[in-house]
Amino acid sequence: MRIKGIFETYSGGKQLWLLLCFLLGGTLLAEFCTTGIHWIGGCISNEWTTGTGYLRTIQGLSALCTFLLPAIAMGYCCSPNLTDYLSLRRVNNPLAWPLTAAGMVLLAPLINLLSLWNQSLHLPAALAPVEQTMRQWEELAEQLTQTLLSSDRIDILLANLFVVAILAALTEECFFRGTLQRILSRFHAKPHVVIWTAAILFSAFHLQFYGFFPRMLLGAYFGYLLLWSHSIWLPIFAHFINNAIAVITLSNDALQENYYLTGEIPANELLPYSLFALLSTGLFIGINHLLRRQLSQ
Repeated sequence: MRIKGIFETYSGGKQLWLLLCFLLGGTLLAEFCTTGIHWIGGCISNEWTTGTGYLRTIQGLSALCTFLLPAIAMGYCCSPNLTDYLSLRRVNNPLAWPLTAAGMVLLAPLINLLSLWNQSLHLPAALAPVEQTMRQWEELAEQLTQTLLSSDRIDILLANLFVVAILAALTEECFFRGTLQRILSRFHAKPHVVIWTAAILFSAFHLQFYGFFPRMLLGAYFGYLLLWSHSIWLPIFAHFINNAIAVITLSNDALQENYYLTGEIPANELLPYSLFALLSTGLFIGINHLLRRQLSQ
């Protein structure tokens, strides 16, 4: 019986259900593996299961099982060619890489302003307990991030770059842009609708409301990079740049004091920073106009 590409002709709805099944299976596999690693680590050393090495291992394993394996499974079941399904094509124009990196740097000020606005939002008074719980989750996530990344040792920095920047970019883009965005295109012919829908789901999946809108904007930009280049490697690279900047910033005390990098902008600097963000966004638009021309050649 032929299994490869067996679901290729299925409707978008059926393929979406199949993706959800693979996602659930990957999540359960990640939980099973995490439990096993925790047990084995506890047998060897209780200290290891409370350290950052354990957190990195669990985070990397979770990303592989939850995102990458379902994406590969979908590509195998829904296409005779996994490379084409996940858009694993080469980017032939060498200028695309520096232009994409420049675009990510220029987009950062707008992302920071959007993040400040997002963090200032409040739910209606009737939902105050829900808001309190959400903010507690946000604080816990921030504490875990600080614990994981706050070290300037070169070996730990490289390990964090691998797990938080490289692995996260690869697995999440293969799932959300390579797979989910492709399935959503079966529901709607207009790429803008597909890209923004995938971006909304990408942000919602992280379960961090007070970072929802900046993450959604980033997800949309990654989606457009895939649309323009027809290659998943460009959004993976952009995602890596975004995460790598965060990893390097949080690993260095001096960089953490630079609000242009952290986005923690003082009230008295908000106006000049907003003007800077406006200029930066204009350059971002220009860079991407040039990028699209290069990719269309």
